[in-house]
Amino acid sequence: MNILITGIGCIGKSTLREKIALDFPDQVISVDMDYSDEIPPVKNKIIVVESVHGLEKNSERYDKILYLLPPKGHTIIWLRRGWSWFATGVVDLSEPKGRRKKYSLLNVPVILKILFRNIHLSRRWVRADLCQIQEKLKDKTYIASSIEEGFEVVKSWITNYSTSGNLTN
Repeated sequence: MNILITGIGCIGKSTLREKIALDFPDQVISVDMDYSDEIPPVKNKIIVVESVHGLEKNSERYDKILYLLPPKGHTIIWLRRGWSWFATGVVDLSEPKGRRKKYSLLNVPVILKILFRNIHLSRRWVRADLCQIQEKLKDKTYIASSIEEGFEVVKSWITNYSTSGNLTN
């Protein structure tokens, strides 16, 4: 069984994936698609994949999809991420940019460009994703408004699948 956790950037997908992997260490293999494009071919395990904009990349290969909506204060989370990039010198971990020097002022324009783009386009991206879900993926997708809600849904998928081999809910 393959489960996709997706949504726009900086909303808690990694936190949710890691929480699931910790709660189900014997049943789940966790994959971060920011750093890998392949799902390992494993039998008798549930693969939980996290991917930003995951609906754009072979969404048909997943049995279940959890779409995580941005939390309130999403802009503040992006600002924290920008500060972290500035402090570490490593900007945008999926495609590293910047000078790789802590607190480098030369990183500021790159960071601001990424932040403004993501904050500005976030609503448009969510609307496009929800349209795609409605048109093609509504039978296997759950839209969660929080990490906690998403965790409970994925937990029920894993529990049901583990006990009965059924993908219900």
